[in-house]
Amino acid sequence: MLRNHLDQAHDWASRRQELIERQLAWINGRLAPGRRILDLACGPGFYTQRLAEMGHHCRGVDFSPASIDYAREQARARNLSVDYVLEDIRKYRSDELFDCVMFVFGEFNVFSEADARGLLAGCRQMLGPGGLLILEGHYLEAVRDTGLAPASWWSCGPDEGVLSARPHICLQENFWDEESSTAATRYFIVEAETGRAEMYCSSMTGYSRERYEALFQAAGFGPPRVLSPEEWPVGGPFEGVMLTFICEL
Repeated sequence: MLRNHLDQAHDWASRRQELIERQLAWINGRLAPGRRILDLACGPGFYTQRLAEMGHHCRGVDFSPASIDYAREQARARNLSVDYVLEDIRKYRSDELFDCVMFVFGEFNVFSEADARGLLAGCRQMLGPGGLLILEGHYLEAVRDTGLAPASWWSCGPDEGVLSARPHICLQENFWDEESSTAATRYFIVEAETGRAEMYCSSMTGYSRERYEALFQAAGFGPPRVLSPEEWPVGGPFEGVMLTFICEL
């Protein structure tokens, strides 16, 4: 996964740097100098390190040891004072108050609605007066399309796949539950040499614009504003797939 984060040929795990720079320009233009910023699901630290170079005080939280190790190494090499925490963002809380909390790239939807409510409550708790929440989510229709997509398969050579480092075939099937607005995906990894099979699952919860707003308000935020593509470009592959909310205290 870290290899995919760092690959500048695609936007599969992280956006390419050129697009990140455009988003960072919007954030930096919105905040006063030297603000405290929290990046949830920070990955290898692309946002936090550039914001630190702009003079802000940053903390990133992620549950991936490889990403956090990489982020720490890069911060040390560039002599940046960025604090990285290896932890499940559902459990993370800080007594410190932040001026901005970021939760981007649609990661919000991979959590159950109960966890999503807890995450928003945590964001509200960790924001100081006048604080800003930036959250990217998937359109409900995009999540539904994922769940209704036909089954597929592909082959991966050594170190090409995310779910196995060995040569393998990946079989994927998708499911959609209308009542819970949840898309589920099942991956069967069949190793080429041994025939051994492993199953992995993932899910996404979809929300209408009204349900997003209800979640924000239940956590103590006012009505969110949706940023325009000019303010916050999501990138070509994600146009019509992701939308960006901001909430101000």
